[in-house]
Amino acid sequence: MNSEYIIYGIVIVAVAAMVFAFRGGSDPYAFAREREEGWKQLPLVFKLLWNVATLFESTVGAMVAAWLPRKKSRIARIIPASALPLTPERVLCCSAFLGLGFGILGLVGASCVYAAKPTVSLVLPLGVFLALFLMGWFWPTQNLAHYTEERQEMLVRQLPFAIDLIGAAMRSGLDFGASLRYYTGLGVGGPLQEEFGRVLADISLGSPISRALKDMADRVGVEVFTSFAGVVAYGADVGAPITQTLKVHGAELRRSRFALAERKAARTPIIMIIPLVLCIMPSVFIVILTPLIMRFMASH
Repeated sequence: MNSEYIIYGIVIVAVAAMVFAFRGGSDPYAFAREREEGWKQLPLVFKLLWNVATLFESTVGAMVAAWLPRKKSRIARIIPASALPLTPERVLCCSAFLGLGFGILGLVGASCVYAAKPTVSLVLPLGVFLALFLMGWFWPTQNLAHYTEERQEMLVRQLPFAIDLIGAAMRSGLDFGASLRYYTGLGVGGPLQEEFGRVLADISLGSPISRALKDMADRVGVEVFTSFAGVVAYGADVGAPITQTLKVHGAELRRSRFALAERKAARTPIIMIIPLVLCIMPSVFIVILTPLIMRFMASH
């Protein structure tokens, strides 16, 4: 009976802690919408744990970051490319609390099973706690990495079309800065417009075009943006026209995209072997061999 009361108490405390963490007021996300850019692009797990991450960023997040400096540095390299209002401490804080939350819920469930059937080994609650803790721990970082990869792929897809528009605007008499403003003013949307908007903001604050583009390439972390920034920086430094260079560069980007698509298509038959071997072939063998085995057993 005492063990049941302990389990009930753990469940009540866990539910109360989650309600406090997730709600935190009538509108727990209002301050984030007002003060943080990129709120709408945040993955759901960071939105749910935003109050906890903001409240414990300087304590729990800093402590976990001090324990895991390599993980902190990896997250710090990913965040600029994601353009999300995150810090390594916030991500690690979300990982810690989500891992503990999942682990506690799993421990409570496994403890209920153990209380109902005392013959079950104590390894079950500990194993469930460890498995769910690891799942909650890696979820935020994997979600951030997946979002960043999708954003980088979208940037690469949008760049050739943007180069064509910028080159056409420059051939009509505009300089590179005015061509960038023309592209961002079209309202195409997407992450590339956001990045070019940040480049224009840096230029308006006095940063040279070459420096602003180099910062964008370092922030995005994609090789094609590094070459694009190098082409524009070379033309800006020597004063040479870059319209033809941009045209050739855009065509080269398209060819590289087609080559990448062909390589992915060539890997498709190899990837299809896995479900063929694991799912289809066993079913075929079962359908073919089961009648033979049954006849053999009936004859003996």
